[in-house]
Amino acid sequence: MFNLVNLLAGGAINTAAEFCNGAQPVLRLVGWVYIGIEIVVPIILIIVGMLDLAKAVTEKSDDKIKAAQQLLIKRAIAAALVFLVAALVGLLMRIVGSKAYQKCTTCVFTPWNCEATMEDVG
Repeated sequence: MFNLVNLLAGGAINTAAEFCNGAQPVLRLVGWVYIGIEIVVPIILIIVGMLDLAKAVTEKSDDKIKAAQQLLIKRAIAAALVFLVAALVGLLMRIVGSKAYQKCTTCVFTPWNCEATMEDVG
């Protein structure tokens, strides 16, 4: 993080490789957040919806079962939208980004493989 602050505060950035190397910790953090939003959030939404439906079924109330089914459908749609929005943002980043910054975006999309990616930049 301090490397990025130093780069932005006045450090000379001559090439995309220098920027990617300096911003590596921040790019990795953004990558993990991106993965979390894209995968974990939809899974949690669906699991919580299924638990609500199971609770309604055990109460054996038709009204509660119908309400829980509607809520499960809404959560499944929300989960699909969260996944699709995250995937769309990733696609746009890959399309719009110049060739010089492809290594930076690769670090965002594969944060577990960031060191190997940064070695290839220089």
